[in-house]
Amino acid sequence: MVIKIYFALAAALAAKATLPRYAAALLDGDPERAYDSVSDVSDRGSRQLIDGDEGRLLAVSDALLLLDRDEDAEQEYRRAQKACRSDDDRLRVMSCRNAGWQALKRARYFAAHSCFARIVSDDGATLEQAIEASMGVGIVHHLMGQQRHAAEALEHAAQLASEALDPLWSDTIALLTLDCAVRIEVCGSAQLADHAFWQSGRESDAFLHGSAAQRLAPESLHLQRARRPLIDNHLDYLRQLLAVADGNSAASLRLAAIAVDGALWPGRNVPAEARIAAVLAALSGGFGAMAERLLETLTKREMDGIAPRWNLDLLYARAKVAAQRGHMQSALQLYASYSREALHCLRSEAVQAPAAGSRRSTSTSTSTPTTDDIAMRLPAKYRRAYRYIVEHIAEHGLTTREVAAHIQVTERALQMMFKHSLGVSPGALIRQMRLEGIRDELRTDARGGVTVLDTARRWGVNSRSTLVKSYRKQFNESPSETLNG
Repeated sequence: MVIKIYFALAAALAAKATLPRYAAALLDGDPERAYDSVSDVSDRGSRQLIDGDEGRLLAVSDALLLLDRDEDAEQEYRRAQKACRSDDDRLRVMSCRNAGWQALKRARYFAAHSCFARIVSDDGATLEQAIEASMGVGIVHHLMGQQRHAAEALEHAAQLASEALDPLWSDTIALLTLDCAVRIEVCGSAQLADHAFWQSGRESDAFLHGSAAQRLAPESLHLQRARRPLIDNHLDYLRQLLAVADGNSAASLRLAAIAVDGALWPGRNVPAEARIAAVLAALSGGFGAMAERLLETLTKREMDGIAPRWNLDLLYARAKVAAQRGHMQSALQLYASYSREALHCLRSEAVQAPAAGSRRSTSTSTSTPTTDDIAMRLPAKYRRAYRYIVEHIAEHGLTTREVAAHIQVTERALQMMFKHSLGVSPGALIRQMRLEGIRDELRTDARGGVTVLDTARRWGVNSRSTLVKSYRKQFNESPSETLNG
C-alpha cells in the first residue's frame, strides 16, 4: 500500500478551506509545488508568527514528509505545535496526528495505532480529524494483517465522512477501502498460496464484498465528484494490478511502465512499495520475467529503507523470484526468513493493537493505552521525564517538581515542553494515567470486594467527588458503571 497517497489526501482536505493553492497542488500529486506555496512561513522567527501560521507550518511539515525530508518535517511539526498556544484541544490532537503519520511512515505500527486511536476517542477532535484518525487506524490494522478490524475502522470512517461538508473525504475512504480489497485479492490469489501473511486475510470477508475488479469498474464506483489526478492515477494503478494478477498481458505492459517510469504518486517518483506490489501481481499472473525485471529496479538503498520487521512482501517476492531462477538454496533461506517474520507479526505485534471503535465509545477497543507513542512525541531529554512518570505513577507523592528535578530542568521548562509536544501538562498526564490505572483495575476487579475508593486511593486519588467528576469526563461513564459493566 502506498501510504503517501492517503497522507497527501488527508493533508490536502484538512487545508482545503484555508490554503486552497496548497491543497490543489497535493491533489495534483505535486508536494514540491505545495511546499513552495507555503514555505515562506519557515523563514519567520517565532515572534514574527501571526494567528493562523500554525496551519501554514503544519502544511509545510506535511509537504516535507511527503518529500522524504523527514528531519526537516519533524522540526517544522514542533514549530507548528509551539505556535498553537491558545487551544489545548487543537494542540493535543495535532501532536497525536503528527506523530501518528510519522510513526506509520517508519512502520512503527503499534505507536501509530496508539496515536490515531487517541484522536478517535478524543472529545476535542473535530469531525475531519476523527475521519483522518479512523483512516489511520484502518491502515495500521490492514498492514498488520487484521482485516476485520481494518474494515470496522474504515466503515466508521465512512460513516463520519458522510457527515463532512467536503465530499472528497468520502472518496478518500472509498479509495482506501478498495486499495485494501485489491491488496488482499492479489496477495491472496491461488498462485500465491504460500504467502501466508496475506492468505490469512482471506479468512475474513471484510473487504471482499464482490470482486475488487468489479468494484473498480467506472460504472461501479460511487465517486460522484470531479476527482483530481492523485485519485484518478491511483485508481488506474489499482486496476492494472488486478488485471496483471488475472493474467492480462496488455495490462502487464501498462503496469510495468507505471511501476518503473510512471509519475503518479506524490513526489513524482515511484515508491518502493508500489513496485513490490507490481512484482506480486506479476507473479500471481504468471509474468515471471516481468517480476524479475521489476525486482531488479529496487536499489539496495530502497530495500534497506523498508522496515526490517515488516518487509514481508519484499522477502516473499525475492524468495519466489530466486526459486524461479533455480537458485533453490537462496530461495529457501529467503522463504524461511519470510516465514519467521510473518509468524512473528501475526502472533505478537498484530494482536497488540485492538480495533478502534466509535468516536465516543467507552469500550475496551478505544481505551487510551499508555504506550510509547507519548515518548515518541517528546524530545529525547523529556522522554526520560515521561519514563520516570510511568515508573512512579502509583506513588502518591509524585509531583511535577519531582519529575523536573529528575531530568534537571525547571518545573516551568517541563510544563512548557509537555504542553508544546503533547498538548497536556505533566500534571494532567499524571492524572490521566492514574485514572486509566483505576479503570483497568475496575474492569478486571482482580481484588474482589474492594471498593471503588479503595482502588482509587492506591493510585493517589483520595476524593470521591474528584474521582467521579474526572472519571466521567475522561471515560463518559462513572467508576461504578465500569465496575458493574
